[in-house]
Amino acid sequence: MKRIFLFTSLLIVISCGKETGKTAATVLENPVAPYDTAAVDSFSVGATSVDVARKIRISSLKYQDSIKKISDQIEEEKILKKVKEEKEKADKKSAEEMKKREAEKAKKEKSASQSENSASETPVQ
Repeated sequence: MKRIFLFTSLLIVISCGKETGKTAATVLENPVAPYDTAAVDSFSVGATSVDVARKIRISSLKYQDSIKKISDQIEEEKILKKVKEEKEKADKKSAEEMKKREAEKAKKEKSASQSENSASETPVQ
């Protein structure tokens, strides 16, 4: 009887030792799937209610409208800036033309006064 008891206990110890190695190998495997497998329903953590979804849509419309208004304002500013620059260029051009005219008048007056001076210096016969 002792022999049978020793033999079965020895057999149990050997067989139990082999199974622990197999379980350790399965624990090392990654049980997490590489993609999202969680179902989203009305009671889960990531679910949104109908009211919240409606608020999101409304706010997104408001957001889109505000973006449109901002882009319109930016375009208007660009147009105003362009008109202002063109006006400044025209003013500069007219100022340069006025300076040229004044310079020409000054040259004419100077040449006229020099010709008068030279004419009075020559003796009359």
